[in-house]
Amino acid sequence: MPATNAPILSESDSIPTSTITAAPVAVIAAPIKTLVEAINNPSPTPSRPVTPPASTQELVLQQELESLEIVTKHAEDPENWTRRTAYSLVTDDYRIRHLTAGTLRGDGKLSVRPALFQSKDEQQVLSVLHVGTDMCGHPNITHGGLLATLLDEITAMTAIPNLPGKTGFTANLNINYRHPCIADQFLVAHAEVTSTEGRKAFVKATLKTVSGTLLADATALFVAPRVPVSQITEQLAQDKHASSAANASNGSSAAAAPQA
Repeated sequence: MPATNAPILSESDSIPTSTITAAPVAVIAAPIKTLVEAINNPSPTPSRPVTPPASTQELVLQQELESLEIVTKHAEDPENWTRRTAYSLVTDDYRIRHLTAGTLRGDGKLSVRPALFQSKDEQQVLSVLHVGTDMCGHPNITHGGLLATLLDEITAMTAIPNLPGKTGFTANLNINYRHPCIADQFLVAHAEVTSTEGRKAFVKATLKTVSGTLLADATALFVAPRVPVSQITEQLAQDKHASSAANASNGSSAAAAPQA
């Protein structure tokens, strides 16, 4: 038996230097430090398909979702409710990095696109969705953090259309957990604007089972940025153009300067 401190490769086993291939060096992007950089930093090319084909489980759940009484009831009431396409503003390139439209989508997770309805006055939003078996904390109990995410999303969908510039961020989210959420079932999320004050929108929300059991309720405050995102983007583009023009001008001046 060889000694335990024997080298892995003896001199006769050495690999010729000419056969060693250097590993590719990963290019690490500079960290994003400001909101302006975050808004204007394009997402890199996705590393996997952004819209995978629907699985058999998804197709079955989609049919079941559409047959639920609460879905058909709202779909048949166009005078008061408009059906919206969930995540319609999430581009394919960004979807793969979006938490609920991409990362958490799939069998055993958020398996189907929610049935989403908005009231005609844009004061309420109702979403019927399915939570799978693979997002639990305690066995067979959906993780409370996921429920918080669902409540944050439904309150955001409700608040943002009522904010200046139709853009806003969560400033406060208070949640009361009322009942454990059994995994692998359809849920109903509902939110309603309670008041607006300038750049602020106050919202209340509930998360229930299809049969009506209250799982959690929440209140939230959303705030619109002081400067619209579109204005930030435009200003950044103008500054970049001005900087490029100045650099070009300085380069021309340096080239034309007489030699000493």
